[in-house]
Amino acid sequence: MILVVVCTTGASLVYAPELLKATNSDLFASTTAEPVGFAAAFDAVRAADPGFATTYASEKDGVYVLFSDDPTSNEAYYVDAGTGAINGHGDIYGGVIGFLVNVHDCGLTCEAYPGYLPWLEEASPLAGFGATADMTWGGMVLAGTGLLLLVLAISGIALWWPGIGKWRHGFRVRLGRGRFARDYDLHNVIGIVAAPALLIWALTGMNFEIPAVADLWYSATGGTAVADDAYDMEPSGKAGPDITLAAAAAAATAVFPGSVITAVTLPADTDGHYGFTLLDRGPDGSKADLWAHSPTYHGNRSVGVDAHDATDVKVMSGTPSSVSNEVIDQWAQPMLHYGVSVNPWWRSLWFLFGLTPLLLMITGVSTWLFRRGTTRRKNQARAARAAAQSQA
Repeated sequence: MILVVVCTTGASLVYAPELLKATNSDLFASTTAEPVGFAAAFDAVRAADPGFATTYASEKDGVYVLFSDDPTSNEAYYVDAGTGAINGHGDIYGGVIGFLVNVHDCGLTCEAYPGYLPWLEEASPLAGFGATADMTWGGMVLAGTGLLLLVLAISGIALWWPGIGKWRHGFRVRLGRGRFARDYDLHNVIGIVAAPALLIWALTGMNFEIPAVADLWYSATGGTAVADDAYDMEPSGKAGPDITLAAAAAAATAVFPGSVITAVTLPADTDGHYGFTLLDRGPDGSKADLWAHSPTYHGNRSVGVDAHDATDVKVMSGTPSSVSNEVIDQWAQPMLHYGVSVNPWWRSLWFLFGLTPLLLMITGVSTWLFRRGTTRRKNQARAARAAAQSQA
C-alpha cells in the first residue's frame, strides 16, 4: 500500500508545473521586455517588504521568484522580469500539490510543506551506516519503496517470461474467458510493458535517499563521484566591501561563455560567496534545457564567486566528465524521474506508467481473491463429501 501511495502521488505530480501556474496565474504573469536583472528584483522586494529576508532568487519564463530564507516556509515574492513590478507573494505549495510533494519527495519530512510529521525526520536505525548515512525514518520509507519496486519489477519480469516459443502469449488478454483470465492477463501485460519505467524510477528514487546507489553507479560505469566539498567555497580572506552582484555575475558567466544566469544566492555573511546557477547550452546551443517545464527553476551549471574578489571563482557543478556522470548527475532527476524535460504531451507516458503499481495492485488482488474463493469452495465441497460419506 505504501508503494502504491508513493507511486500514485508521483503520477499525480507529473502535471504539477502546469497546475501550479494555472492556479497562480497572477503570480506568474510576465512581459516580454528585456529582464531588469536580479539586483532590481531584490531591490523591489526589499522596498515593498523590508522584513522579508531573502538571499535566493530564480528566474524562469520571465518571472523572478525570491524565496524566503526561512527553511520552514515556501513564501516567495514573484516579480515580473520585464518591468520589475511585483506580481504578488504567497506559498504556491500550500495546498494539495504541496502535500503530494511532501509525500512523494520527502516522506512527510519537509517542514515547509503541508503534512509534515516531525517524528519522520528523526534518525532511522540505518542512519549509522555509511551506505545510508543520516537517513531519516521518512527517507527509509522512500528508500524501502524504491527497493521494493526494484525487486517486484525484476521478479515480475522473470515470472512473466513465457519462453521463446510462446513469447506472444505474454502480451495477450483473454477478454471472453472470465474475470480471472482477464485480470491475470492484464496484470502480466501491464507489468511487462511498464517494467522498464518502473526499474528506472526504482533506481533513481533510491539514488535520492541512498548515497551508495550513486557510488555503485560510478564504480560500474566509470564515472567520477561528486566531491564532498563540491558546493563549499573557502573565503579568499580579502577585506573590504562586497563586490557588486553585477561584477560577480560577469565573473560567473565568463566561465561558461554564452550561458545565462537562472538563479542567484547572495553571500550569507561577510566571509561568504555568491552562488550562481547557469543554463549553458554549449558552444553550438544544442544542449537541452532539462528543467524546461519546471515552474521556477532551470539550469545545468553551478558557480561560486567570492564576495570580495571577482577573480576567485569555483566551478561547483560543471560540464560532466563522462557519459556516466551525464546520466546520473544531469539526466536522472529532471528527465528520467520527473519528466520535466519534455512537454506535457510526452509527459503523459510518465503519468500512465506512474499509475501502473495501482493497476497491478487492483488486478493482483482480483486474481488472489478469485483463487482464494475457488480454494474455499473446493474445501467446502471436500468437507461436504466427507460428511456425506461418514453418514453413509
